Amino acid sequence: MQAQSSSLHGRVALVTGASGSIGAEVARALAARGAAVAVHGRTDSALERVVTGIRGAGGVAVAHVGDVRDAGHLQKVVADVTSTLGTIDVLVPCAGGAGMPTPTATLEPDRWREVIETDLTSVFLTVQAALPGMLALGHGRIVTVASSAGRRPSQANAAYAAAKAGVVMLTEHLAKEYAASGIRANCVAPAIVQTATLRSRMSAAQLDAVATHVPLGRIGVPDDVAQAVLFLASDASSFITGTTLDITGGMTL
Repeated sequence: MQAQSSSLHGRVALVTGASGSIGAEVARALAARGAAVAVHGRTDSALERVVTGIRGAGGVAVAHVGDVRDAGHLQKVVADVTSTLGTIDVLVPCAGGAGMPTPTATLEPDRWREVIETDLTSVFLTVQAALPGMLALGHGRIVTVASSAGRRPSQANAAYAAAKAGVVMLTEHLAKEYAASGIRANCVAPAIVQTATLRSRMSAAQLDAVATHVPLGRIGVPDDVAQAVLFLASDASSFITGTTLDITGGMTL
């Protein structure tokens, strides 16, 4: 019963930010459970590696390159995915970033707007593009990606914190607004995760030092996030909507 409830066979998923470590792992995990997956990002070579890996494992995947802040582009992506794979009923807007610390006193207004566009507006635009198809189907699963920085104050810059907190509330709003339409919306909020970007910025010794502050004794890995997304995207979580799952190893306690 458990295996059946977590199967995603027959589902069509769109994962944005899939050229990054977390988005790529989410896409691979969804495909491994049987979903046909469209991956979206800015780096063509990275997306091709994800698609090649999924197809090599017997899965179905296509890639789209572009900017998730462009509403017209997203509409075209959704239309193309619908025509090639079917109507999207699993949506994971994972694109984002730009959380590096910056004192609020020196945070430029243009930078504030850029981060809000990248980390919050892009999620709204991605959801808005996919919603009509889900409404027509009468079901859908939306799993947004926030951050522990949007759950409580941290060292991240204020714009990133505000954007990720906005993602949490956007998700709750969607959950309530569309529950009667068969659409569930949930959120995952990771803390520090060992992505390629993080490893490029921090030495092994620095990462080990950070791990000492995590109650579970280690830094998260992309698969930690992917497994949470799988749960929320599957029927195993059929009575869960409007929740945010903290993927932090206990750091938000």
